[in-house]
Amino acid sequence: MLFHLIEPPSRIVRTFEYEGAPGHVVLETVTLEEIGGRTRMTTQSVFQSMADRDAMVASGMETGVREGFERLEELLAELG
Repeated sequence: MLFHLIEPPSRIVRTFEYEGAPGHVVLETVTLEEIGGRTRMTTQSVFQSMADRDAMVASGMETGVREGFERLEELLAELG
């Protein structure tokens, strides 16, 4: 993972190459927005091609992303 831009507290831009699909790099923008005392996190992923997107999805990345968000939720619950 390579971070290209960090604008605290609202935005992070990074590139990411999933080891399950080497050579397929995705540009991700994470936006954090406060709404009513809570934080909404929006992630936008831009792939170099539809084939790259399909390779990432076929590699099982969806499961990994879900697990990562579950861990983040647990951590935030501990901190909250």
